[in-house]
Amino acid sequence: MKAIKWSRNQEKIIHTYVGAYDTLRKEADLSPDNKIINRVLSELVSVISKPLDQHLATEILIHDEIQSIRGNMLAKLNIAETLMEEHYAKSYAGKITNLEDFHTFLYWENYKELIQTEMKELRKVKDEIRSFAFVGTGPLPLSPLLLQQELGANMTCLDIDEQAYSLGKRIIKQLEGEATSDYVLKDGAFHDYGEFDLVWIASLVPNKAQILERIFQTKPEAIVAIRSVDGIHQLLYEPVDATKFRNVKCEEVARTKADSFIINSTIFYTFKQLHQ
Repeated sequence: MKAIKWSRNQEKIIHTYVGAYDTLRKEADLSPDNKIINRVLSELVSVISKPLDQHLATEILIHDEIQSIRGNMLAKLNIAETLMEEHYAKSYAGKITNLEDFHTFLYWENYKELIQTEMKELRKVKDEIRSFAFVGTGPLPLSPLLLQQELGANMTCLDIDEQAYSLGKRIIKQLEGEATSDYVLKDGAFHDYGEFDLVWIASLVPNKAQILERIFQTKPEAIVAIRSVDGIHQLLYEPVDATKFRNVKCEEVARTKADSFIINSTIFYTFKQLHQ
């Protein structure tokens, strides 16, 4: 096998990723209260977010050392992201009256840009959405709140984690006053999606295949949006693997693309009807 000649950029990404993993493995506190974690993760996101050709990204992703640590690294990054959202959710709880009050959140502009990009693709697929569910809302429900603002639709948030549920519910209640939204403590694989035109699944939700099956059982006409990642961003999140959706026939109808400002790509699916 021909040895790969690494570019300086590739070397920097590999070095930064391995170094960040080493730090995350050693540090007991992965929350924003730990300045070391803040610095390391900021640098990591910055390095990975620079434009990179697909073939260069693939070379990095199949690098032996990267492959040996990536699974454990994604688990650490998942914990760090959840702790970051909890940290900010606690800081905003009781102090917010409208969405723009979140402007001090580190990734606020990225969230807004991501939702705008997703809206452009969604509108190509379906114009009017009357109600939607967001699975895996987390403690800081910025995505569903921004989606609701764009769609003007009824919203139901689902999360399986009690801490995320209680914090997220409190924030939504504060913003809305009158309860026009529902917040449910539940595994999305057991919910009834009969009332929803659209179901959104967050990138960190692990059991996407089971949730898709449940959506198909209870509302086969729904559009499903799943946040994923492409290219080098697979160093930060697990991409959606449609081959795991064997028990339902999905058709990809639209997809957003990531850039240096937006990490996630979002895939929109409809179900191919199996009955009749």
